[in-house]
Amino acid sequence: MGARTSDSFQGAQRSFSRAGLMAAALLLGACAGSPYESQPPRTPMPPVPETREPAAAPPPISTPPAPQRPATQRSHPRYAPPPHAAAHWDNRLGVYVVEGRNLYYRERLYYRWDGDWYCAGRPDGPWEPVAPPSVPTGLRSLH
Repeated sequence: MGARTSDSFQGAQRSFSRAGLMAAALLLGACAGSPYESQPPRTPMPPVPETREPAAAPPPISTPPAPQRPATQRSHPRYAPPPHAAAHWDNRLGVYVVEGRNLYYRERLYYRWDGDWYCAGRPDGPWEPVAPPSVPTGLRSLH
């Protein structure tokens, strides 16, 4: 009986190893993917031609230049004209220029140059010397 038992044991062992081998094959097949979710075959992408032309730039925007203030004008919107003389506003100097005389006016003072700057409240004086920092900037650069 000993030989028979040994033969049946070896036969059973072979059956189990075949069954294990088949189970392993089925598991690996399942891991490989589902046959129902197939992807379409990949087609190679056509090569993109290289363009050597620069990208089209938008046309430049042309804006009209800002209007320039005239060098002289009749009056200034902030500074009142002189009350005692006819004058016009000079944008370059930043003062009113009294017509027919070498006088300038801004903010209730007349200015004149006579080797130094002088100021007065009226076009005919009395004139007092004035320090250059107190003279309007445009006039300081004049002399």
